[in-house]
Amino acid sequence: MLVALDQAAIGSGLGAAVPPLSLSVAPGVPNAIPVESDERPMLVSMLLTGRIRPDSGRALVHGADHPDRLRRGSALVDTPVVAEPGADISLTTIVAEELAFASAPSSRRAARRFLTDHGLLDYAKLPVRALPSAARIRVFSELAVLRPGVAAIVVTSPERHGGEPSGWYGPLAEIAARGVTVSIVTDQATADILFRLGARDPFQAPEPDPDDLPDVPSPSTIESRLP
Repeated sequence: MLVALDQAAIGSGLGAAVPPLSLSVAPGVPNAIPVESDERPMLVSMLLTGRIRPDSGRALVHGADHPDRLRRGSALVDTPVVAEPGADISLTTIVAEELAFASAPSSRRAARRFLTDHGLLDYAKLPVRALPSAARIRVFSELAVLRPGVAAIVVTSPERHGGEPSGWYGPLAEIAARGVTVSIVTDQATADILFRLGARDPFQAPEPDPDDLPDVPSPSTIESRLP
C-alpha cells in the first residue's frame, strides 16, 4: 500500500503540533521517518494510519484521499498512549487479545503456540516490560499484520525500549519484503542508523510507480497452525 502525506499538518504556525509534512512510504523495505519532540511521533503515526485527519494538507492512499481505506488497511504498533500494551500485563494475555483482533483462535493455548513458534515461550507468563526490545517489536509487528486487511504498519518510537536498532530492523525488513508497507517513526539518530542498514528515506526517495511494486498479499492467517 502506498501512503503519502502531502503538506499534512496539525495546528498552524510556530506552535503547530505537526508542521506541514510531505513524504511517501511504500513496501519492499522499511521506511524510516525521523521526527523530533515528545508528542510528534505519536501524531505522525496517527496521520499515517488515518487515525486522525490533518488540519491542513492531505493523507493519501495510492494518490487518492481515502481515509476509510487508510484506516482499515493500516495498524499502529506499540504507539505510546494509543496502542501501547500495558507494561505489567502478561505477554500471553496480550498475544491472546491480538489474536482475537485478527479473528484467529485466541485461547491461552493458541497464544502459547504463537509464542512457541516465535521462540518466546519463556516469556509467556512474564509482563510485557520483560521482553527484550527486538523481541517486543518483532512479536507486536507480526501480530499486527495478522489483522484482516492490514497492508501497512507504523512502528512508533522503538528506540525508547533501548537495544541496538539492528536487532529489530531485521524482522521489520522481513515483513516489508512480504509486501507490507512498514514505517518506523523514530528520532533522527536512530533513523540515521536505519538508513545505513538499508531503510528507505521517504522524504528523499521518489514516490514509486504502483506498477513496479509487488502485489500486497492477502492478510496472513495462523489458523492452520494454531489449535
